[in-house]
Amino acid sequence: PAIRDPLWSRGLGDVYKRQILDIGCGEGEFISRLAYQYPKKKFIGIEIKYGRILKCLKKARALDLSNLGFVISDATIFIDKALPDKSINKIFINNPDPWPKDKHHKNRLLNSDFIRMLHRKLKRKGNVYIKTDDINYFKYIKVNVNNSNFIKDDTKSYIDSFLPSTKFQEFYKKNNKPIYSMKLLKK
Repeated sequence: PAIRDPLWSRGLGDVYKRQILDIGCGEGEFISRLAYQYPKKKFIGIEIKYGRILKCLKKARALDLSNLGFVISDATIFIDKALPDKSINKIFINNPDPWPKDKHHKNRLLNSDFIRMLHRKLKRKGNVYIKTDDINYFKYIKVNVNNSNFIKDDTKSYIDSFLPSTKFQEFYKKNNKPIYSMKLLKK
């Protein structure tokens, strides 16, 4: 059974019908803008770095966002132990560390075990959005997705049209660097 942490019991999980997770939320620019655009949806940002969480909290406070919470944790541990199965509607993973050296590939977040875990945590018809600037990591992710129960979803929904960019994605656009993305669907 999932661990019920105090943050979850204070309303991260139960007040809102639509729950959206941002894994590796960085300084919070992406998830804060989404939470502002969609006040009736609940947003949870996960970040492992304390300094980034402080910046996230400042952004959320400046926008007076009551539908946004942050967790400082290793994403794998938090998602596995604290989130109930079938509890999340959408998951965003923007620019995860590609760990480009061969000896570091074992550190990559989007391995087959992690992708299977995301599938368990999503509600039926839930989506995972993944964006990276690293083509080799993108190919690695595609292999793992192909060996999962996810379906690649090529449709566009209303929310897809209004997704904000992260600061990394803005930098890539300015420098004409491609961003590789995929949207996954749980049937």
